[in-house]
Order: sequence, then structure tokens, then C-alpha cells
Amino acid sequence: MARIGRNPNSTKPAPMRVGDIVLTCVTHLPDFKGYHAKRFEVVQKCLTSMRDNAGGAYTVIIWDNGSCEDFRAWVENEYKPDIFIRSGNVGKSVARAALFGMLEPDTIVNYSDDDIYHYPNWLMPQIELLKHFPDVSCVTGYPVRTQFLRGVENTIKRLKTIYGRFIPQEWEDDYAVSVQMNKDDHTAFVVNTKDIMVEYNGMKAFGTSHHCQHIGRAGLLAAVARSVMMYGSIPTESPYDIALDKMGNRLATLHRYTRHMGNVIDDNLRRDILKAEKVTK
Repeated sequence: MARIGRNPNSTKPAPMRVGDIVLTCVTHLPDFKGYHAKRFEVVQKCLTSMRDNAGGAYTVIIWDNGSCEDFRAWVENEYKPDIFIRSGNVGKSVARAALFGMLEPDTIVNYSDDDIYHYPNWLMPQIELLKHFPDVSCVTGYPVRTQFLRGVENTIKRLKTIYGRFIPQEWEDDYAVSVQMNKDDHTAFVVNTKDIMVEYNGMKAFGTSHHCQHIGRAGLLAAVARSVMMYGSIPTESPYDIALDKMGNRLATLHRYTRHMGNVIDDNLRRDILKAEKVTK
């Protein structure tokens, strides 16, 4: 029998209706050796802090890129996200684009790498900026000075700007440690970089964002993520940052609500986490 006609939905996306706010993370833990020797604890803390410290009950989607079975068993049987996607290692950019594309365009979605710590009540301050400022492409809770080096050109043209040094040195030192960079070397690298604060109708933010953790509307983020999507590893996130700046204003909270942990939770970070979470109990 000949085929009659064509499925009218074959060329249309089928986004999931999972709620107004969705938390996502792309994970990759292939083994517990070498670089990954202590990353199990890091990824566990990333995922638990993302959900437990969000200040509400939101849909959680985890996309796993080719991790070992021990880690996947923990995610599926102990962490128990609302949706768990087991994938081969397609690369972060492909997974990120797929996650955004699964959702209704107006959904507020958080994206996180698997080595980000989320402080208590990290989400709402970012949503406030997303809803207050005009034409926002994304918001991060992780202000870092290196992010003023790219993807800010259009944002600072659209908004009132204030230049200076506003990010505490302690946060910059924490960043340097997390990326295995000498603190003094990092300070020298950004010695001539100014922090950019932007203002709109009485509310202030930093005029940049961070690809490691950010929120935005799923439709816009999906379009940008697809435009710079690469298979395998990403040599640089600059195209993603620059494309987001072209599409709208990139913002960061003035307070640090998330931070990069790197591949180990050292003593200083452990004390900071314990202090932060003790205050909220």
C-alpha cells in the first residue's frame, strides 16, 4: 500500500511541557582516575546544590555524556532527577543545544556545567534580573573579571554603564585556584581589565555573563547554542558568549551566587560550602 500524505508534525519541534522553570546540567565522569580521581564528589555537590539550594521545587533534567556506570547508577537511583538522559559523549555544546531545544521557548532554563557550586537561594536573584532588564539573553550568578574580555560590546551599547573595580579580589583568587592558575598570574592577566556595571530603572548588574552557569529563555538560548554547536570538545566558548551578546544583554548578579569548583573540593572551598549551608539550616 502506498504512503498517503506526510505527517504534518514531522518538521515541527516537539518541546516538553515540564514547568515554567527548568534546571539542567551536562555531566561527564568517564572514570575515577587521573583528572577525574576526585570529581565524583565535585559533580555530586554540583547537582545536589543546584536542586537543593534553588529555593523551590523545579524540574531537573540531567544529560549525561558517556559517564561510567557507577556514576550513572548514583544519578538514576540516588539523585533521581525528573529526566535523566543517558548519551554517548556527544560533547557539551551538542548536549546543551539539545537540552534547550527540548523545552517550550518561554521556559526559564538554567544551564550548569557539572563542576559548579550553587549557593543557597541562587536562582531567584538571577530571575529578577532576567525579568527586570530589557532584551536579556542570559544571566549568571557567577561574576568573573575575565568575562569582561569578550561578548560585552553590544550589551554596553544598550545600557547605562559604570566602569571600575567592583568584584572582590577574594572571588578572583577563588576563580584562579579553580582553573589551576597561580593567583598572582591571574591578577596580572586582568590588571588592565575594568569591571562593567550596568543599570536599568534603578537596578544594577554586571554587564557580562558566564557560559559555565547561566539562565535564560529556552527559545533564545537554543537558537544561539545551535548556531555555535560543535561536536566533541569545545576549544573555546567565545563564539557562544559573543553570539549571546549580539542577541541580547548578558548580565551577572552583583553578588556571587554560583562558582566554579574545578576538579577537587579543597579545604577552603569545603569550609565556604559548610558555612553557606549552615546559615540556611
